Amino acid sequence: MLESLWSTTSRLPRFPPLEDDIAVDVAIVGAGITGVSVAHVLAGEGKGVALLELGRIGQGTTGHTTAKLTVGQSLLYARLRSAHGPEAARLYAESNQAAIVQMRELASRAGFDCEWEQASNYVYTESSGRLGALDDELAAMRDAGIAAELTRRTDLPFQVAGAIRVDDQAQFHPLKYLAGLVSGLGDVEGHVFEATRATGVRSAEACVVETTGGGRVRADHVVIATQLPFLDRGLFFARAHPQRSYAVAGEVDQATAPMGMYISIDEPTRSIRSAPASGQRRHVIVGGESQRPGEGGERPYLALEAFLQEHFGAEGELRWSAHDYMPADGLPYIGRMERGDRNIFVATGFAKWGLTKATIAARIVADAILGRPNPWAELYDPGRLTLRASARSLAAENAQVAWHFLGDRLRPRPGEEEFQRLAPGAGAVVRIGASHLAGFRDDAGALHVLSARCPHLGCIVGWNGADRSWECPCHGSRFSAQGELVQGPATEDLEQRDLPAGR
Repeated sequence: MLESLWSTTSRLPRFPPLEDDIAVDVAIVGAGITGVSVAHVLAGEGKGVALLELGRIGQGTTGHTTAKLTVGQSLLYARLRSAHGPEAARLYAESNQAAIVQMRELASRAGFDCEWEQASNYVYTESSGRLGALDDELAAMRDAGIAAELTRRTDLPFQVAGAIRVDDQAQFHPLKYLAGLVSGLGDVEGHVFEATRATGVRSAEACVVETTGGGRVRADHVVIATQLPFLDRGLFFARAHPQRSYAVAGEVDQATAPMGMYISIDEPTRSIRSAPASGQRRHVIVGGESQRPGEGGERPYLALEAFLQEHFGAEGELRWSAHDYMPADGLPYIGRMERGDRNIFVATGFAKWGLTKATIAARIVADAILGRPNPWAELYDPGRLTLRASARSLAAENAQVAWHFLGDRLRPRPGEEEFQRLAPGAGAVVRIGASHLAGFRDDAGALHVLSARCPHLGCIVGWNGADRSWECPCHGSRFSAQGELVQGPATEDLEQRDLPAGR
């Protein structure tokens, strides 16, 4: 079943689309945990806010994460220290730990029923040949002020060669937490709009957010919290590349479920945690199998389900996947979108650790709008110049984009007859003359034909058969099987097409 554990065990309120013009202090585009966290902080400061969401609140990456809150993020600190220096690594650790504390205090004070559990986090390896990498990471983490220790003792059902343990971390139910944040907006001057697609922002003395529904939002400030910005200002599509990760979950007896949170440094990566189920049961969640969008199929899910069965004796009952963006220099981009524009803010490039980054972003953006200093703003500044840290990644990723843009047009593809062979639920890209067409056959047998050209910058989309979606391998835009926009940076659907006459 392609639905996350969090979606199946929560109910979020529904909100209407924006139909009329409104005026607020701050307009926030994107109602995942980042946008909602920004709205919550600003509303608490007395600002009038409007949240605009393309689909349903929380149903993007927020509702498809593994929901771990930790400073222990694989082999990160050794890289940060090397690329940005020890002070940057320290500030990164400090900001992430402060976010965990802030989220815990908020959930406790407001009484959020979000299954908050304190847990230890482990970065582990099963290979004795990787212990040197753990030693380097442990030293970098301690230099960054993290109380970490090396151990071989875990509550996993298999042996590890070594693990870095950090205590007092947390795991929770992200959508129940989000529901608590959203409910708080009803007590202040707040507006939430779903099924509202933002298509542009005009910025002058005040900003105007334009939407496809006809309604516009006039605001002093705009926050773009849509993972990768749908505005091409700042060229974030060239500074962060998309990755898609997968997860499965199955139930086990509580006595056999791991209570720690785990991420491996081996290949393929495995992320492991458990979450409450009914009675004396828990869900074991296993994630991993990252790949570029447009390459998905059954294989990632089958590999994770095999791991779940082998090590925990559990059947995979739920499947889901999440989309995220990896920044070129290893640090998120949080702050003003462009140095010359003081009105538009961005938060992107969270590298699969977006739950703490959402809270960090809320503090940085709110402080900037309110004219207050922030201790982490410089670290995450989108306008920073880090050529040494990012040059290799920028070159490699943009070469990959160029390869997809040109290579996907030149490589051989099947002709129209491939559409005739499509089984119900299947999709394919074909070439007819100079045109690339994307075809999907629905469960009733009807064929839906679309342009395979992503409306963002023209790359050819790929078919994710497991998730039944079209995905752009260049910048990560996603579309439903029938071509409706699910996730930007594109702002338009895939074009509906007819097969050429006479065919």
